[in-house]
Amino acid sequence: MSLNDSSYQDTLSDLTLEDSVNLLLASIGLEELGLAHLINAEAEKVQYVLGTIEGQTKLEEPPTLADLLAVNSSVDQTLRDIIKKEMLLQFKLEDVLTITTTTTTTSTTTTTSTTTQEPVEAGSAWSDGTDFGTGNAQYTTLGTDETDKTVDLGLGADHTDIGSVRMLRDGTSLLVTISTDTPYTMDQVHLYVDDTAPTSSAPGLFPYKYEVTDPAAYFTAYTFTVDVSGLTGTLYVAAHAHVYQPA
Repeated sequence: MSLNDSSYQDTLSDLTLEDSVNLLLASIGLEELGLAHLINAEAEKVQYVLGTIEGQTKLEEPPTLADLLAVNSSVDQTLRDIIKKEMLLQFKLEDVLTITTTTTTTSTTTTTSTTTQEPVEAGSAWSDGTDFGTGNAQYTTLGTDETDKTVDLGLGADHTDIGSVRMLRDGTSLLVTISTDTPYTMDQVHLYVDDTAPTSSAPGLFPYKYEVTDPAAYFTAYTFTVDVSGLTGTLYVAAHAHVYQPA
């Protein structure tokens, strides 16, 4: 069926907001199912090479150390790709769950209107760790032996936990995901990553940033990909978010 077919267009026009949300949730579920099959396939690949699959015919020649390392490298890369996909699906799910709308119900006797007010500013939130600079600024560290670490995203002077900051090494890159819990959203995120501790707590001067101005575009998660190939030793990470909450 072509997207230009009138029957297809009629079908789309009949979809309600609830229908659209259900379709999005179903698509997430199907993608998760596909990833589960991929993980199972990678597990069976390892079992086959090791000869541990039940009823498997014995290999004519046992795998060499080089064979095992090659399989391990292949499985490792596939699982890394799956992890990235899982992160995107998590963001997609969070966005779908925050979908709101303005509804108006009219009858012969009464009319009821419900509108969504623009969010109000909640303040600055930072990755929990060590104080620096002024205000509630804090940074955290990622040691050379750490590949995946998550800390709280703390709001205000008392660092109220409203989300998380996840740091994930991926080869020569560092993926830093800043996320807020419901009902908080963000319009700006800023990031500092270096092998020396930050001294200035002015997030607008950080080398990595993402900002929006339209309240309709406020978001609940954002991932920075930082090249850390030129950095050595412990990494110092300061993640900042400008946060909003419902009125």
